[in-house]
Amino acid sequence: MNGKAYEYAFSLGEIKELVLMLRRQEDVLPHELRRLFSFLESSVYDTMTIEEAERFFNGT
Repeated sequence: MNGKAYEYAFSLGEIKELVLMLRRQEDVLPHELRRLFSFLESSVYDTMTIEEAERFFNGT
């Protein structure tokens, strides 16, 4: 890369969609994205109750 710093503010909706997409691809997720996936997943969990998280991650 050119050494340029990039910045983007993700909405909660964008993060949730990324988490669902990454979860569907978890078995082929490159090692370099595992830490990002873990961070995003934790971020989503932290915004929900246990019941909300179960519904969200189980697709109900």
